[in-house]
Amino acid sequence: MTFRLRGWPIPQAYRERTSAALLLVVLGCGASAITPSSAQAAGRPGSARQIADTPAITKVRSGAPAPRVAIVSLADQHIEVFDADGRSERSRVSTGMSGHSTPTGVFSILQRRRYHESNIYSNAPMPFMQRLTWSGIALHQGYVPNYRASHGCIRLPGGFASRFWSIGYIGMRVIVSPSRVRPTDFAHPALPTPIPTGLPQLAAVVRVAVADDAVPATPGSLSPYEAAQHRVARAIATKAATEKAVKPALEFAAAASREASQASAALAASAGILADAEEHLELEQLAMATVQTESAEEPIRQRISFAAAGVEAARQSHAKLKEMEEAASAAAFAAALAARDAQAAAKLAAEELSEARKAVSPITLFVSRKTGQAYVRQGHHEVYETPVVIKDQERPLGTHVYTAVDETGVTGMRWTAVSLPTSGGEGGGQKKGQHSASTHVQSSASEALDRIELPSDLRQLLGKRLWPGASIIVSDFGLGETNVGTDFVITTR
Repeated sequence: MTFRLRGWPIPQAYRERTSAALLLVVLGCGASAITPSSAQAAGRPGSARQIADTPAITKVRSGAPAPRVAIVSLADQHIEVFDADGRSERSRVSTGMSGHSTPTGVFSILQRRRYHESNIYSNAPMPFMQRLTWSGIALHQGYVPNYRASHGCIRLPGGFASRFWSIGYIGMRVIVSPSRVRPTDFAHPALPTPIPTGLPQLAAVVRVAVADDAVPATPGSLSPYEAAQHRVARAIATKAATEKAVKPALEFAAAASREASQASAALAASAGILADAEEHLELEQLAMATVQTESAEEPIRQRISFAAAGVEAARQSHAKLKEMEEAASAAAFAAALAARDAQAAAKLAAEELSEARKAVSPITLFVSRKTGQAYVRQGHHEVYETPVVIKDQERPLGTHVYTAVDETGVTGMRWTAVSLPTSGGEGGGQKKGQHSASTHVQSSASEALDRIELPSDLRQLLGKRLWPGASIIVSDFGLGETNVGTDFVITTR
């Protein structure tokens, strides 16, 4: 058993004049090739980059990435790495010395640099740096004596630092505990289960850019992770197709605008010619009024006849040019709308791809007794927040991490739990620094879930985005250093 943590091509003969026609020509893009994404190739085992070389968007990887969880024990200065089969790595570490203590709590890897220099401590070298907080706590290679010697970071021996770098990845869960704790298999009826689903819907403007059958699927036939992977594949194809459509749409709009300008200039010139012809006719007619002999009238009548014919010809020509100018202006307007729509579709497709890529990261739920809220994040971005009912509010919940580690059938999930020793945290309604551990005993991992009532819409959300690597964190503490660009950063000391 494996422990798993965790998109219009334009024809060359492009002459359509309306935005609708521009949109309709893109419906054949379903077989667009999928290109690699460097953001998905971040060194994570079994990462979503495996869909990058897929020749058609209907073929995607079906299994969620295999995860690992690292647990640091301050008491015995060791780090242990666990997968579904148990402990896979163990090493000595050196954590923060007195006055520079390493914070305990629940973290994840936020940044990785093979070589990094400290911007706090005189550019001190920090090889194989894997960041846990943006305030300066990280795991990295360093001197590891048999005691606490760092300024808050977690130092790793050279050999293990390199090895841990090779198995670490953005989003990997890291728990720092006062004493040694281990994940244990855990089951509870309150834990969510996967809900099979169909493909997520694209935004309306994007849907017209890709045929609905570009990725055939029957609703309910995909696991949550498969649906998320298909969404990314379709978004990649849609983004490529919409971006390809922008340049010809802009070029056609520019050409149509030039044609309209030329037609307007020709119409203006025609109006001048017509005015001259009408003025000439008027002068000839005035000349007739001055004639005093019949013999002089005939030549003037002929000139008037020729002038009238000229006016008629100029009027007919002007009318035709006016029709042409109106048609050219309408075409230019339609082409401008089409170009605008092409750009809008490309922008929406890029946004959809960004959202889709976030949605292939494992989802995390955090329930805080301090705030009385449930928070959901995915791909280091906020997804959902809602009040939550916690029974016996004054009693500590403790800090517990529940991790979905493996699928057991279509709708089953195997979970593990880790409970951190804490002082009970900051209770709901209490001032900062006031703890309730002295009068109440915190709940066990099972009791904590018994006391929490999740809204049904939240449970639906979790079920539709649940695959190995998802986690639930329950704690008496607040959001800690949770911010933009992080998963939950829950410090318990």
